[in-house]
Amino acid sequence: MSITSPCISVCVTDPTSDLCYGCARTTSEIKKWSSFSDEEKLANIEKQRSRMDGWQLESFDKAYKQKIETGLSPIKEQKLQDE
Repeated sequence: MSITSPCISVCVTDPTSDLCYGCARTTSEIKKWSSFSDEEKLANIEKQRSRMDGWQLESFDKAYKQKIETGLSPIKEQKLQDE
């Protein structure tokens, strides 16, 4: 099984909380992602989702679903169209 990275191309980290505004992962979690087992990746996705609520969670879920289905997050897709 291959778990898609939860990065949705909103790569800006809050300097106080160290959480990415797009995926709500810490810098450490982002760096370690490729070395995580599938179980650790799934647990990390649930952990990051628990850090979000409201519109942020809704937007993340929509963007992540698109990335899983098409391989591109909405932002990445838009950037490619603009080129």
